[in-house]
Amino acid sequence: MRMRMRALLAMFLLLAGAQSLGQATPTQINVALLDLSARLGYSIGVDALAQWRWQQTTFADSALGCPTKPGSGGAMIGYSFQLTYGGIVYDYRVSADSATVILCSQTDPLSTSVHVPQATYSNSLCPNSATDGPYMPSRINAGMDAQPLGASLEMRGYPAPDAQILRSIPAGTPIRITSGPDCVGGFVWWLALVSEQTGYIAEAGANQYLVEPKPPNPLPGRDVLSPQLTPFLREFARLRGNFLPEHSWSSDGLTLAVPGAPGSDSLWLYDLREPVLRPRILMVEGQLSSLAVRPGAAQAVFGQADGTLSLWRYSAASSAPSELLYLNAHGGAVSALAFSLDGSRLVSAGPLAYTSFAVQRDFAAIVWDLSSVAQQAVLSGHKGLIRSLAFSPDGSQVASGADDGTLRFWDATSGAARVSVLIGAPIVALDYSPDGGLVAVATARTAENLLLLDAKTGAQVASYPLPTPGVTALDFSPDSRLLAVGAAQGVFTIWDSVRHNQLTSGGAEAGIHDISFSPDGTLLAVSIDKHALLLYGVPSGSG
Repeated sequence: MRMRMRALLAMFLLLAGAQSLGQATPTQINVALLDLSARLGYSIGVDALAQWRWQQTTFADSALGCPTKPGSGGAMIGYSFQLTYGGIVYDYRVSADSATVILCSQTDPLSTSVHVPQATYSNSLCPNSATDGPYMPSRINAGMDAQPLGASLEMRGYPAPDAQILRSIPAGTPIRITSGPDCVGGFVWWLALVSEQTGYIAEAGANQYLVEPKPPNPLPGRDVLSPQLTPFLREFARLRGNFLPEHSWSSDGLTLAVPGAPGSDSLWLYDLREPVLRPRILMVEGQLSSLAVRPGAAQAVFGQADGTLSLWRYSAASSAPSELLYLNAHGGAVSALAFSLDGSRLVSAGPLAYTSFAVQRDFAAIVWDLSSVAQQAVLSGHKGLIRSLAFSPDGSQVASGADDGTLRFWDATSGAARVSVLIGAPIVALDYSPDGGLVAVATARTAENLLLLDAKTGAQVASYPLPTPGVTALDFSPDSRLLAVGAAQGVFTIWDSVRHNQLTSGGAEAGIHDISFSPDGTLLAVSIDKHALLLYGVPSGSG
């Protein structure tokens, strides 16, 4: 059983045993709470718990999986509840008919947990044979530009602390990381190129970092992007790091969040109020695959390759985020995520939906009510994997695009299908215009691979002849006037969504996987393959 020893952590596990619409936990939890109240001598309700977690299981017998109790009879359905109250975890087992209730164990996680050193590191890029660690997470990766963190850095002939020193690299010297890492002697080593000389540098070890990604240029003053100003668009800054080619803005536009890549396994946060954008890096558990920041809150949800969702809270006062929510949502990797504009609901998709709703679960999406941690609706009907999801600005509707070549509109509350539009090619990205009038749809079709549709009827409004196929991402500007489109070939274009003409285009040296406007409309963020996030804008007064 997965245990997280974090004090006062609100965690929930929702498996296929969710009982009914709008129900966060099965009613059998009340039986466990009554037993706990009797043992303590006063009433305990759900609201008094520091955390709770549950799972429905078919047990072998009446012991309900509790190893300290004798069992009898055949298989029976029941529930396990982990209730944390007063710092103690109470492991309850309750049969589906509530006739059997067992307190299987009670533990104090603080006194029974194994001691963990204050600084514990892991680096998934290090091979299993690297046993002389632990190894600190990597903030750099092959193909990146970096620089020494201290006054100087030693380049060695091979990756070892006692290897021959080839040269000393002064502070501020550009370093091109060419390959790696090698994990030797407690240090993470990379093969690097400096002034046409190749050798090994240590990124991290002995509880300190020796190298950092090359910092970006300071952001200049900038104007709100408009059709008239797009010809003046230029690259402002290049954020580098061992992160994935994906990003998400906070709703106030002050924070840019980026999920860490393997070896980093962290959340990278950039504060746009800082003159130079250096990240605050928060370690999270597990490897990330997708990210969405919750509107109106310092929270981010991560989709995992194993189909789970986790919601984390972060703050400026702490270097470690806290996990608020853990959902076993899908069988297979989470393929798409989206929040409603008010942050109250989340929709997720994957190859299989874990739900007890009487629907076809293959390629279904789940709408989660985050206030009750319940499955509000299941969007079932696609015949291929959903690649993109979006709530309408008013929250009444969800749009989904899938590999089956259909765009579907759903009632966000009931899950009822409203409109289905046959596009005829796999849909790779979609977005509502903020005014709610249009939906932009990108397809894998090489010709005419971007469509604008009426958000209510699904009728085609326009089609854009893009200069390159392979669209991966798109986003409307906050005023709905501009539409940015990114492609795997490293080309992005910006279109006028009213006159339907291309306004400008730009190129990156690697494939684009995510593109978005900042909430204030002054920046265009472009995530590319080579561990970089590019920020574009128009300098103040250009028009």
